[in-house]
Amino acid sequence: MILQTLALTVMMLAPSPHHRFGLTEAMPRIDGTIRVGSYNMLNFFDQENDLALEGKYDDFGDNPGPTSDARCEELATVIRELDADILALQEVESQEALEWFNKKYLSDMGYKYVVSEEVGYYRGIEQSLLSRFPVKDVTVWKNTDLTKLKRIGGGWTDIPSDVTEIAFQRSPLCVTVVTPEGYELTVFSIHHKAGRNAWHRELEAIQIMQYVGEMVKHNPSRNIAVIGDFNAQPWDRSTRVYLRSGMIDAVGFQSKNVKWDDTSPLRKTHTSDRLIDFIMLNAPAAQELVIDSGFVLGSAHPEYDWRNDPIPAGYSSDHCAIAVDMVPREGQGSSASAAPWPTVATTTALKNSPVAPPAPNLASGSSDSETVSPDTAPFLASKRSKVFHKAGCGNANRISEKNKVGYPTFNDAEGAGKRPASCCKPTAN
Repeated sequence: MILQTLALTVMMLAPSPHHRFGLTEAMPRIDGTIRVGSYNMLNFFDQENDLALEGKYDDFGDNPGPTSDARCEELATVIRELDADILALQEVESQEALEWFNKKYLSDMGYKYVVSEEVGYYRGIEQSLLSRFPVKDVTVWKNTDLTKLKRIGGGWTDIPSDVTEIAFQRSPLCVTVVTPEGYELTVFSIHHKAGRNAWHRELEAIQIMQYVGEMVKHNPSRNIAVIGDFNAQPWDRSTRVYLRSGMIDAVGFQSKNVKWDDTSPLRKTHTSDRLIDFIMLNAPAAQELVIDSGFVLGSAHPEYDWRNDPIPAGYSSDHCAIAVDMVPREGQGSSASAAPWPTVATTTALKNSPVAPPAPNLASGSSDSETVSPDTAPFLASKRSKVFHKAGCGNANRISEKNKVGYPTFNDAEGAGKRPASCCKPTAN
């Protein structure tokens, strides 16, 4: 039995040759803290046929179909290694599906409280939560009208003229967790709209921050965390909604690990080479954050054609899990200390990560070239190419997501050492 346990431990700690992002193992738990995490489980459907989901998005067909035992085991391995006390989840079929998964694969993890609510998404996946502590005040906001929200200032993405109805694609799930010490943390488990719909994410973010603002207005000391899959990077406008409203990126709140910035593979959370998962804390909750405790837990991300090929062995999700540690006493985050990320846990991702973009050609333009989200950029290029395209160019659409980079202006693209592609002939006008 001892040998079996040792062998299992070695298997769990041995980094995958396809590990490209995040640490190869979770950071050690800190005495006197609780761990708060997030994980997108990638179309997690149980193995029971839900008649309500028959049709194009049949949970028992092949789009995506039930989650196999092998991938359930991989998902459970990640969750076990993360060891979060409060875990926000995305892309879960239902309360029943999550209870089944928890009972079968996480039975000794202590997740006594399981929450998953129908959030109005036609594909039948929800936001959810696993907690070792009691929960209360479970809320969702389905069918909320977002059309009347005001976007103040500049830099917003244009809303298509033919769009007249806008609502959450997946309503946020809001739950308040109460620890044994009586500390309360209100958690929004969110999953912003994906794809080339930055304007939709911007409106969703504004609405969520309005909910946060209303809560704080009634209780200025209320601890609030907005956690999940933002489908946007730190510099995108929808993410800036949270940061400019006073929320902090808790995983990125580093001093000892500051050399690994938002462009480092140790901070990326998605197989597309992007940082799109966050734990955002409001000012009161940030007082309990242990600085430097945040980390990304990587897993196997082999290259495969997700549209046509089955999920490879060892693959759990296209997202990495993330976590931070907090002291569950008001204002006591500084009473605990986190260790720096160990070299052994960083080496594999740094070695296997995607090739960095080429250095700017200073002779061809400004050294201060800016990049923006490819979803909204007027000019696109591959990190590995010497040319750039108009956003609507067919060749631009063939660039893989992991290599795609966006430029806000013609001069920024040229300043990065790129030249206009002959196929679409982008110009500065």
